[in-house]
Amino acid sequence: MGKIERPIRRQIISSFFLILLFSIIATIFTWAIIATLFMLHSNRINPANYYEKQIPTILQYIEQSNAQLLQKDQKKDLEEMIPLEGMDYQVLNKNGTILYGSTSKQYIKSQKDLLNSFNTNLYDKNDIVQFYPIFDRKNEQIGAIGFRYSLNLASSNPQYSWLIFSLGLLAFASPFIYFSLFSYLIGRRFSKQIEGPFNHLMEGARKIQSHDLDFQLMESKTSKELNELVRSFEDMRISLKASLLRQWQLEEERKEMVAAIAHDLRTPLTIIHGHVEGLMDGGVKNPERLDRYLKTIFSSTQRSIRLIDQLNEASAIGRQNFIMEPKVVNTAEFIQHKAEEYKMLCAKKNITLKKSFILSDEAEMKINMDPYRVSQVLDNIITNSIRYCPKDGVIEWIITKEHDKVILEIRDNGPGFQQEETGRVFKKFYRGDASRSGEDSNFGLGLYIAQMIVKKHHGAITVQNHAQGGAYTKIIFKALVEVKP
Repeated sequence: MGKIERPIRRQIISSFFLILLFSIIATIFTWAIIATLFMLHSNRINPANYYEKQIPTILQYIEQSNAQLLQKDQKKDLEEMIPLEGMDYQVLNKNGTILYGSTSKQYIKSQKDLLNSFNTNLYDKNDIVQFYPIFDRKNEQIGAIGFRYSLNLASSNPQYSWLIFSLGLLAFASPFIYFSLFSYLIGRRFSKQIEGPFNHLMEGARKIQSHDLDFQLMESKTSKELNELVRSFEDMRISLKASLLRQWQLEEERKEMVAAIAHDLRTPLTIIHGHVEGLMDGGVKNPERLDRYLKTIFSSTQRSIRLIDQLNEASAIGRQNFIMEPKVVNTAEFIQHKAEEYKMLCAKKNITLKKSFILSDEAEMKINMDPYRVSQVLDNIITNSIRYCPKDGVIEWIITKEHDKVILEIRDNGPGFQQEETGRVFKKFYRGDASRSGEDSNFGLGLYIAQMIVKKHHGAITVQNHAQGGAYTKIIFKALVEVKP
């Protein structure tokens, strides 16, 4: 099974949730690894409050030293008790003046500030500052000592500060890193899915711009909207190609029509021109020649008129707004009347016209059709059979009346059609080979007009060679309205 088409909106939402889910999972996994590392090295890493825990020990030393601690010569001994790698200190007198220490930054400005700072945490950015009183042997407050330290792992472990800082930064930044990473990966995957159809569309647009319509856009099964766009573009390409092909065909037909008209009019006009010249050169003085020339001129004029009439007929029937004029027709009477007409034409060549009906009863004889146009079709097909049928030949005409249609089958024992002709005989101005187009009256419009009339009756017409020889034509007329008595 192929991929299910999903709307782009749903794919974007799904991609966002995937990014969020993967980022959370990866972040939790990263945090678990960092926590595991700290647990494995817990015996080597000081806790964040390591320096804070050292203060009680230092205070015990201060209680033992008392007033001596205010002397600068006690600095060396005091600093041996204080872990200066992560903690600063300063010794103050009772007025808040700094006597000595590892930091000279002033936090106390007066004796009152000093008294208020006891048992209270002061802050220097991220560092904690605490002051503790110093008493003499009489238990009088004679000064104070202050400590500055940080409550974080990096400060508590200066030898591993860079590693702890890096891991902490990684723990903090990992959600953003993973979100960006998965956004890029899933976004790239999503963009590749939609880039394909867009690239095909742009390539198709460039081909259309260069008048190349011989290509096909394939659906990618990525998103519903993109496939709808591809299908619409493909439909447009097909319609445009059909339109251009039709335009080209119309142009070719126009050229063929102009050439055919010029060819068919040139012959009678040349004959007329030659005979008129003969009359102008004195032919009018010869009554016998004058009569013969006038008959020839009249015959050539009639041929030109027939060509113009057929052109007008083909143009009228080919219009979309052309309307049939249906009437209720008794099939048997209509066929009998036409058969009588054709028998007179067959008699000139001693051709036998065999007619047979396949009808159930009188009630089914009636059908709604345009008798004038149907007569045109029959006249064209059967007169062609008579024209190409040899003397003493046979034409078979089978009429079948079904529920809502009439089927006419005409077969002769003439030369038939060339193999390549059967698909082209309905083309406008097509004359075929000399065996079936040797007569001067054939303009190549008869079968074209016949096919157009049959189509207007929602039917079909086909031609082929019969298995036993000769031409075989099958015509199906569908009733425009079924009539019941």
